[in-house]
Amino acid sequence: MNLSGFLILTAGLLLAAPGAGQDDVARLQGTWQTVSLVSDGKVLVGEDVPPKGPATKLAYQGDRWLIQVGDKTIASGIFKLDPTKTPKEIDILDESGTQNDKTKLGIYELDGDTYRYCLAPAGKPRPAEFASPQGSGYSLGVSRREKV
Repeated sequence: MNLSGFLILTAGLLLAAPGAGQDDVARLQGTWQTVSLVSDGKVLVGEDVPPKGPATKLAYQGDRWLIQVGDKTIASGIFKLDPTKTPKEIDILDESGTQNDKTKLGIYELDGDTYRYCLAPAGKPRPAEFASPQGSGYSLGVSRREKV
């Protein structure tokens, strides 16, 4: 899977139900730069594997998300959070891809300016932990809030 495909799978975006998860939805708003990305056990971006090409960013506005590589938007959709679960849950609907009729299930955590998420491929069970072992198909990403 290439970086774009992984990011589409991992772009943690959820449609927030009124009242449910509104604090986390508010905390997620803005732009986040990818600092590490592992897909199906393979490191795509990390300390020893710098990104190839322009930086990849996740942007959240309201219940919408998008992925940007340089100036180009490569994916977008809606998201939904459920912070009442342990670990917290995120559901991603990619409206720009070929599997836009399927929701990708994931987990997430927000710690200050760090956003960590783990997403399953569409149609697969939600991850139970923040890990992307080989053969799982899971995408594990860490992003940091972009300073304005």
